[in-house]
Amino acid sequence: MVRLDSFIDAYGARATLYELWTRKPPLFELLLLLFDRSEFLAEMAIRTPDLVDALEASGRLQRQKFAAETLQDLRHGAEDADQRLWMRRYHQAELMRIGLRSILGLADVEQNLVELSALADACLQYALETVMRRAKYKVPPLCVIGLGKLGGHEINYGSDLDILFVTSADAAKLPSLQRLAVDVLDLLGSQTEGGSVFHIDTRLRPDGDKGLLVNTVEACEEYYRKRAGLWEIQALTRVRPIAGDMETGAKFQKLAATLADFRPEHAAAGFIYSAARGKKAGLAAYSPNWKKEIDAMRQRIVRERTPPGKERLAVKTGKGGLMDAEFLGQMFCLAQGWSEGNSLRALQRAAEAGLIEAGDARLLLENYRNLRRIEGILRRWSYEGETLLPEDEPAQNRVAVRCGYAGHEEFMEAVAKTRGAIHSVYVKHLA
Repeated sequence: MVRLDSFIDAYGARATLYELWTRKPPLFELLLLLFDRSEFLAEMAIRTPDLVDALEASGRLQRQKFAAETLQDLRHGAEDADQRLWMRRYHQAELMRIGLRSILGLADVEQNLVELSALADACLQYALETVMRRAKYKVPPLCVIGLGKLGGHEINYGSDLDILFVTSADAAKLPSLQRLAVDVLDLLGSQTEGGSVFHIDTRLRPDGDKGLLVNTVEACEEYYRKRAGLWEIQALTRVRPIAGDMETGAKFQKLAATLADFRPEHAAAGFIYSAARGKKAGLAAYSPNWKKEIDAMRQRIVRERTPPGKERLAVKTGKGGLMDAEFLGQMFCLAQGWSEGNSLRALQRAAEAGLIEAGDARLLLENYRNLRRIEGILRRWSYEGETLLPEDEPAQNRVAVRCGYAGHEEFMEAVAKTRGAIHSVYVKHLA
């Protein structure tokens, strides 16, 4: 009721608002549902009181949007003097549309992730186009590469965008391209009164925070072959060109596929083929015990990123959490030489290939989908990268009801069974 009162106050014209609700009762019901299911979207509705009404009246809630259409919408604001403001307003309107589709059951979990990822794709492309216009570039001089959840079309509410910049330009042009990349990051990630569009994470680039923002494909190959850790090669299983010079992006994607191919016949040859240079080259991160090393990495995450005493709440990092399934998918991609950035599709592909026993596959896929659904509902509430369920019972009850359970006891028991099922399959294949 507090949020509803705040919304009415923000709307101002009470008589007009009450008349609207009288004519369109479903709109009033939609607002109540919104206020119950997402604190973040409720606050956005209070700041922009006519947004929900406009979305409902437009019919845009009824259909899925892809990156190309979203990019065309963004380009309508290309002449705006304040591009930061334009992008933030558009981004918030799209988040409301996507969130309402999820709340109303018009989009399932997978559609929701695809639409959020499409919004990220379009924003990255538009930001690059905007800074190119300012810098007088007519042809994209670099490519934005998506990794992690962005690479797999799995962006969730509050997800960071893991990206790196690659170019085919010669070394003399690299300094100016660093400035271009900084401008892209600033346009998307800088904090304003309207917030930011996305938080961008570039730490997966060669040499991390110490490395150049923009690297050539050849420099990337030299780094990955000679100095990268196994976890960095593992990250290359989830690579996707997003924006800019897509020809260079395709070269990088081909390089990533070559490096992240741990099939026995490939490994036995010592990873001798250099995609960029056509000559012999090794891979320092590879060892015959690579699966054990990946499991050891996963166990470190369980120990170091799960708060003490809160293991049962850690639906992402804890045993049987989302990362168990994601690591399994990445392991199968490395072992089979697959370029499949989407974790669910990687696991489905492993099941179809008979790499996971049929009963285990059903168990894994069903429970992984359920845990992703719970994570989406949790993140939709706050628009934060939440990895823990709430600790106190009243908050657990609220999450439980939003997830379709009677109360916190039934919910926590179901979560424990879900995670136990995922971990049982993980242990068989990786631990």
